[in-house]
Amino acid sequence: MNETKVLLRAVDKASVQEIVREAFDVFDVERLIPRDSRVVVKVNLSTPFKEMAHASNTSPEILDAVCAVLATRTKQIWVGESDGMRYPSEEAFEASGFYPILAKYGVKPINFTKDTWVETQHPLIRGWGLSKTLLDADVFITLPVLKTHATTAFTGALKNQFGCVPQHNRILLHPRLDEVLVLMNTILKPKLTIMDGIVAMEGRGPINGKPRALGVILASTDPVAVDATAMRLVGLNPYDSRHIVLAAREGLGKIDEQDIVVDGPFEAYKTNFLPAEKDLPIRMLGWISRSKFLTEKLILNPESFYPLRSGAMAFRGVRDFFRRTVGSKSAS
Repeated sequence: MNETKVLLRAVDKASVQEIVREAFDVFDVERLIPRDSRVVVKVNLSTPFKEMAHASNTSPEILDAVCAVLATRTKQIWVGESDGMRYPSEEAFEASGFYPILAKYGVKPINFTKDTWVETQHPLIRGWGLSKTLLDADVFITLPVLKTHATTAFTGALKNQFGCVPQHNRILLHPRLDEVLVLMNTILKPKLTIMDGIVAMEGRGPINGKPRALGVILASTDPVAVDATAMRLVGLNPYDSRHIVLAAREGLGKIDEQDIVVDGPFEAYKTNFLPAEKDLPIRMLGWISRSKFLTEKLILNPESFYPLRSGAMAFRGVRDFFRRTVGSKSAS
């Protein structure tokens, strides 16, 4: 059987630098990163707010460790992200303290939204374009954060590539999000995934969930196996995340547990995360996103979005109050 290896290491047993260095060595850095190759690293930057960055964005420690290894192989390194729906990626770079790290290693930050776009002609993303720097890369590395997700159940290695779609209004692709994620990974072919599970997120991720100190890093050349293993690690079923199932079906990696060798203390760190609840506001968002007209008028338009968000927060506040009240009465 042709098995896939996923490296799992705990940050209380070794430093982040040591773990990342080991990951590159285990998966053969000389083969992965040819001398003087063009390397693009995709970080996960979901928020421009410093107070939320530690659970929403890729850890600066991991980025530092990755850049340290890459700098020994090539000087052509870019670290990139696209603009968020309501903020430029530069603000998220700043919030996570990335700029001093990149300067230390001579690495170039890149905003995919501001780069030259190249048309791919694929029907799913025709007219959206992709960053020329991204498409010209010899090596693509992805650094996701381990998080639950209200729409896709889980966001990790595969989902991180949605941020490579450069337009800030990529939510318009949500009606076919699972297929788009498979396509993006087919195009970009990540050579290595290093997943940040140091501080992960449970509940209403990928931004508004609860930070969860998990204290692990996962790595593999197989992004599907990383996602499947990470989901099992936090008590979720990878078959409940449609884009992971589709990616495995398309041959992008392994999802079945018997096909994956986990090198590391899986049982010691196995836990249960609170999944992202598909409550009424999330279901309404899903319904709205099926319509380009409604998405543009209600979600992308700040004048409509912020009142809707306030209404959703009020609904959840009232709901949670009654849940606590009923729960306390039942307990007594």
